[in-house]
Amino acid sequence: MIRRAAWLATGVALMLAAACGVPADGDPQPIAARDLPADLLDPNPGSSTTLPESARTTTVPVYMLEETTDGVRLVTVDREVTQARVPNERLAALFGGTTSNEIARGITSGIPADTVLLEVTADDDADEVMIDVSRDIFTIEGEALAQAFAQMVWTATEPGAGGYRQVRFSVDGEPTPVLDGDGAEQEGAVTRGDYNALAPRD
Repeated sequence: MIRRAAWLATGVALMLAAACGVPADGDPQPIAARDLPADLLDPNPGSSTTLPESARTTTVPVYMLEETTDGVRLVTVDREVTQARVPNERLAALFGGTTSNEIARGITSGIPADTVLLEVTADDDADEVMIDVSRDIFTIEGEALAQAFAQMVWTATEPGAGGYRQVRFSVDGEPTPVLDGDGAEQEGAVTRGDYNALAPRD
């Protein structure tokens, strides 16, 4: 009776294995293509498995500072942006500061590191860019402050990259006067001409 029960149990197990499609011999078996999930057979997987194309960038100049034989002057350095004609991209690159290689060459930025570029808007009719920065800009003063404003003005008005002629500043949303290249206080909009004393060397 015990032997017969064992044979019956073995027979039941074999029947269940066959019903489930599992080979009775326990060895690995190939799976027919018709039994594979459809997504494993798709030769063109969906976009979720593909990497997006990187945005195309353009090299534009932004203005930093360097010590020359006739004092501190603006100097151009290259930055990559996706839209060269949008002033906020160029200014954001300026606020990113200098690279280690530029620092090794004696190039610096006069804009305090804690200063935040809050907003940049453009008025095409007035040919003007409006720059709003945080109050941290006033942690410097005098000649250093004039140099920081010069960097922003020259970067925002780069010819061929938007074509804007003048810049108006505000601090934390409030309009503010600025210092020009000679250290004089200027109300309203300023242009590159107000910073000729800091113009890059030819």
